[in-house]
Amino acid sequence: MSSLLNRFGKVVCCEVIRDRTSGESLQYAFVEFENQAACEQAYFKMDNVLIDDRRIHVDFSQSVSKYKWKGKGRLEVYDEEKKGKEPLNTCLMIMKRTC
Repeated sequence: MSSLLNRFGKVVCCEVIRDRTSGESLQYAFVEFENQAACEQAYFKMDNVLIDDRRIHVDFSQSVSKYKWKGKGRLEVYDEEKKGKEPLNTCLMIMKRTC
């Protein structure tokens, strides 16, 4: 997946979501780009593209893996170096449509 999206910009991470018990793919993934421009370009160019005989749907997703829930509406950033420096839209969610 990341090799397909590298043409838009540097992919920081690509996580395919899998079933906990079987380990099979649940047909969606989260892809994080280094910058917002690459993320937006991938969003506009890859939505509704045919991959492995299925059309994919691409949408923006806020990366929540970098946050830890502190309770009562408070979030804490895991990586203090990046706190406040990261653009909001650098993460995409990609789903394979089943129909």
